[in-house]
Amino acid sequence: MQASKIEINKNLCNGCGICVKVCPARAFSIINERAELSGSCTFSCDHCAATCPQQAITVQFRDKREPFEFASFSTEAVENRQHISPAALVDMIRSRRSCRSYQERVVEREILEDLVKIGITAPSGTNSQKWTFSIIDSREKILDFGETIATYYKKLNRLAEFSWLRKFLKLCSQPELDIYYREYYDSIKEAMIQWDEEKDDRLFHGAQAAILVGAEPDASCPHDDALLATQNILLGAETMGLGSCLIGFAVEALRRDRKIKKNLKIPANEKIYAVIALGYPAITFPRPAGRRQVAIRWSS
Repeated sequence: MQASKIEINKNLCNGCGICVKVCPARAFSIINERAELSGSCTFSCDHCAATCPQQAITVQFRDKREPFEFASFSTEAVENRQHISPAALVDMIRSRRSCRSYQERVVEREILEDLVKIGITAPSGTNSQKWTFSIIDSREKILDFGETIATYYKKLNRLAEFSWLRKFLKLCSQPELDIYYREYYDSIKEAMIQWDEEKDDRLFHGAQAAILVGAEPDASCPHDDALLATQNILLGAETMGLGSCLIGFAVEALRRDRKIKKNLKIPANEKIYAVIALGYPAITFPRPAGRRQVAIRWSS
């Protein structure tokens, strides 16, 4: 993240010191009862300007910032977050389920773009914001994407059929192919037959769009950043009446087959951490899903 230019209006500043407390880079000091920029701004987080009660601080970003203006809905001021009850938030979170049955209804581009904007409201390591988003916006393109993934798993299944190869790799401390054969080979084989002969989409389940969430190689915490943005998108989709489902098999194929990323015009050095299938659900769930009882550990 590039450093930003910070200006302090000394006529407005009252020396309250909130900027000193909130700055993660410790770039501020109170000198002669006024805020001074005594260090370097390395996070570009805008905390100082956002919390200054006198509005004495302005931040001029050196990189282009996304204006949070949404096409499919309007937002209220941040102060209104107190009006969202914990119960309403939890009810919304609990209502989300992975969708595996979609209507033949197009997901509008403006909604997909709004979902990405919702995604980037997530935190990122050192505020690097190095996440990436690739959108597949039609059923036809989803099927093309699915075909490339199917091709990868057909090849993998053919390799897994060689017992000598599985044993050899296992002896070389590479048991992945053997594990794949035992846990996934049969179901993948069946899915590929249904894909070829019956056009049964058991990967995307009829989804009309998808968002691929990745990160640039120099991100501070690429995996965490991408998954935090992904969770925001999943919850945002729920509030928009969309169904969503994470497609782990697609992520694994993208990780291992460079041709798939090339077909999608994704840079070779960019890693994809989540593939989110999206569409209007054909089935609704009137009750929330159950969860296993969690075991909580308390520090001693």
